[in-house]
Amino acid sequence: MHQDDLKQVRENWYSAFFAGDVAHLARVQADNFTVTTERGVQSKKSQIDTISSAKRSGSWFPQGGQKYDTELAIQNSSGSTTVTGQGYTISGQSQGPVVAFSENWEWDGAAWRVVSLSYSAAGNKN
Repeated sequence: MHQDDLKQVRENWYSAFFAGDVAHLARVQADNFTVTTERGVQSKKSQIDTISSAKRSGSWFPQGGQKYDTELAIQNSSGSTTVTGQGYTISGQSQGPVVAFSENWEWDGAAWRVVSLSYSAAGNKN
């Protein structure tokens, strides 16, 4: 179900995140979108407000940023798609820690919408 489209929408969503393009984020994120991290849960409005504020103060990824997936799996089930894996970010010359992530996406008949994102430090596989 539009898996190639999902991969592109997902890449564009992450690019918009690092660019602080809150208008793009707002279009792709479902109204009930949440981000769950070890620090707690953040709503769509809270996340967008935080990014907008950080952009205004010049502290939002001032050297840009990119994400790199080191593992990626996509599973479709009853109208929703779960993307899981591990990856890291690079901002400027700095690489972030490897994190495990899970994203829930829904196809609304016209476009992909991300419903939730959760991530945490990836455990060692040794």
